[in-house]
Amino acid sequence: MNIKSRVSGLLRRAGLLSTAEKARYYWQKWKYKKQNDEFRKENPGFILPPEFFIYETYRLNYKWYHDEGKNSAEEAIELLSKHIDLKKSNRNILDWGCGPGRVTRHFPSLLPDARIFGSDYNEKYIEWCKDHLKGITFSLNKIDPPINYQGDFFDIVIGLSIFTHLSEKGHFDWMNELYRIAKPGGFVLITTQGKIYYSILSTAEKKLFDSNSLVIRKYPDEGNRLYSSFQPIEFIKQLIKEKFNVVEIIPGELNNGEPAQDIWVLKKI
Repeated sequence: MNIKSRVSGLLRRAGLLSTAEKARYYWQKWKYKKQNDEFRKENPGFILPPEFFIYETYRLNYKWYHDEGKNSAEEAIELLSKHIDLKKSNRNILDWGCGPGRVTRHFPSLLPDARIFGSDYNEKYIEWCKDHLKGITFSLNKIDPPINYQGDFFDIVIGLSIFTHLSEKGHFDWMNELYRIAKPGGFVLITTQGKIYYSILSTAEKKLFDSNSLVIRKYPDEGNRLYSSFQPIEFIKQLIKEKFNVVEIIPGELNNGEPAQDIWVLKKI
């Protein structure tokens, strides 16, 4: 368990995570101010969400918000295009847990013939997206299902770093819901915190992980970035059993010293 994880664990047990988050937000605001000012100057037409929205869902760096959001959208399209024709007109594509649109906003230009949808449980994010991001249909859901779409509706559902902030009940409830709204033969792309995160787990957490159990670091608000879940591969396989077939798994690797999440491409049975 590294020093960063030990400090995080101490803050969590002391109930000081929220205070630490606020301090970290202002630190990032100061750290990236020069870069962010330059980005605004170079990209005057690019509409940015409120700063805390960016921080809460990523890092408070405008360029990274733009570039990594676009890269994530392109990577998802590249992965899915191996298994489904995304150039076909009127594909229904949902970004489930879209936040303030970091990834979602790039889909209309990358997939101009598709119908793009975004959903999130955070009302402020959805209000901002509806007001500023055009060509996308946004809707509000709750932390628990159901979501406001008919069954067998989506050709593709994308959920990037969403299961990573859900309870065990949330995992099963939402996987059932994704199964309901995906078309027969439709695809679901999700990411999880897998084996690459093992080194940051405590001894007790490692025992849980080794037993193929879900590991959860709780926080009062499920869905918040401070509520963190880690998923062994066998746990996910049991989660999707009799609902989805695994088309592809890309295990996470270290990227500049930071662990990347596992990527799952699933096909509805």
